[in-house]
Amino acid sequence: MKVLAIESTCDETAAAVVEGDDRGIRVITNIVASSADIHTKYGGVVPEVAAREQIKSIVPVLTEALNGTEMKDVDAIAVAYGPGLIGSLLVGIETARALALAWNKPLIRVNHIEAHVAANWILSEVRKTTPKLPAIGLIISGGHTDIVLVEDYKHWKWIGGTVDDAAGEAFDKVARILRLPYPGGPSIQKAAEIVDETFEVSKLPRPMIHEHNLKMSFSGLKAAVAKVVGKELNPDQVNGVAREFNEAVAEVLARKTAEAIDVHQPRTLLVAGGVAANKMIREKLQEMALSKGLDIFLPELRYCGDNAAMVGAAAILNPDYIEIENLGPEPSLML
Repeated sequence: MKVLAIESTCDETAAAVVEGDDRGIRVITNIVASSADIHTKYGGVVPEVAAREQIKSIVPVLTEALNGTEMKDVDAIAVAYGPGLIGSLLVGIETARALALAWNKPLIRVNHIEAHVAANWILSEVRKTTPKLPAIGLIISGGHTDIVLVEDYKHWKWIGGTVDDAAGEAFDKVARILRLPYPGGPSIQKAAEIVDETFEVSKLPRPMIHEHNLKMSFSGLKAAVAKVVGKELNPDQVNGVAREFNEAVAEVLARKTAEAIDVHQPRTLLVAGGVAANKMIREKLQEMALSKGLDIFLPELRYCGDNAAMVGAAAILNPDYIEIENLGPEPSLML
């Protein structure tokens, strides 16, 4: 099956052509245009600005993604319909509806959260196999921190997650406290990697880490950072706090995921979402999975953030066909 996929749930505008089946997904093209540089000066995503930039970008992105592909060879058009920003969702959805009508192609709607997990089915030069199910999925992004049980690809069960801020949201908020640029994830990782090891910083809490459940909390961690740092920040303090914060998040995620593994005994651990690109978090989860003798799947870095290849992968693995006139945005969509 070959799919043209579109992703526009937040501030990226993306299109991809992918093909495959449940034995693996091959990416033919994957084009992403981001407006992150524009949002940096605001300290976060401004929904109207994001949608306006996506309107400008969608045609060039589609043109590049379709280069070398004939529409007669495309079996369906897939689009992420939620969750996300309403204006951004409409850009992708209305584009997909127009293309499906013009080219007489079936339309597949895709849950954006599910798409992040589907990125683990994308094959590459370094990834030759696909996940064995059942699996525990850890979804960590700017809007979500969820633990799910994936019994088979069409049957998902939410089993735990954050009770307040998502991990990615906490990264952005802490970066703002430390006066680091948006987006917070890459900025904090960079600062954490250049820390002076001799510089001591106050130990930050690991919220709910000792509770034997699958609940997480990151808003208190953000508040703790605000108490630790002074009004006058020096580079050593910024870097030290960044590292301590990154370690705290990584340890909480690893511990809670380990709890889920102990209870449900999966065959595989699937990690997904933009925060899955964080080096320290990847390493901590790999160490934990190794200690339990469990296979772990982490998407390549280019498939961690929002992209259309993952939308195409989800469409192939679990096609949710919908009539053109019935497709609409669902900003608060859940798994």
